[in-house]
Amino acid sequence: MDRFGSSKLRIGWVLVCLFVTGLVLMAVQSGPKDAAAQILLFGTAIPLGPDSLRSYVILNIRETMYWVVSLVILLGAFGPVSQWTAAAARGERFKGFFAGTGLGFAHGLFLSQVALVPVWALSWRLIGQAWPPELLRADLLGLLLGLQMLLWAVLLSRLLKSSAGLALLLTLLLRELGPRLSFFLDFGQDMGWSAAQVKVLEVFVRLLPMAQLPSDPFSPLALPLSIGGPLLLGALAMLLPAGSRK
Repeated sequence: MDRFGSSKLRIGWVLVCLFVTGLVLMAVQSGPKDAAAQILLFGTAIPLGPDSLRSYVILNIRETMYWVVSLVILLGAFGPVSQWTAAAARGERFKGFFAGTGLGFAHGLFLSQVALVPVWALSWRLIGQAWPPELLRADLLGLLLGLQMLLWAVLLSRLLKSSAGLALLLTLLLRELGPRLSFFLDFGQDMGWSAAQVKVLEVFVRLLPMAQLPSDPFSPLALPLSIGGPLLLGALAMLLPAGSRK
């Protein structure tokens, strides 16, 4: 695990997150129940608008969680895994891809869940519930998105051997492309597309990471495409010959 970060990094990460959690517990609380939705920050009332406090908190926190969890996993593991999969020996590349992705995801899982401790504390202070189902679902989907983005980033780094940064940028662009293509799944046949074309596009969209938090219920049946697809493509990319070294 030291390939992905030293013990000092993990200890420092935990201490910072615990410090932020302490600040949240001391500084934030919900306003009076008989008043309009508001929070109290160091005793200062901050109005939130006409929505209920619970709906406001859930709506804003879950999107942030989805974004933060996925990026922590991607950025925490991409550099070491991409270096591991750039080995000259094919067997070492396969080992780096499968073992490195697994270890990198485990390391990102630890970092992301520790980073969410202040979020759970904030949820408890504002709505009296530390682990609401909506936020647990956003956490789970963020973990899956992070793994999917990591697989795509490693795959693209094998195709773009001279620029790992460009591979990372393209991964983030693919993350934004997925929700845009979803429009054609809903209105493709109205635009003259055949049912087969829409089905092919649906398979392609399932392979891509999605920047937008899905509104549909979580379905394990989507995992073979969303995770298994990039995993298979990444394994095939490991068969590409290693780049020449100067």
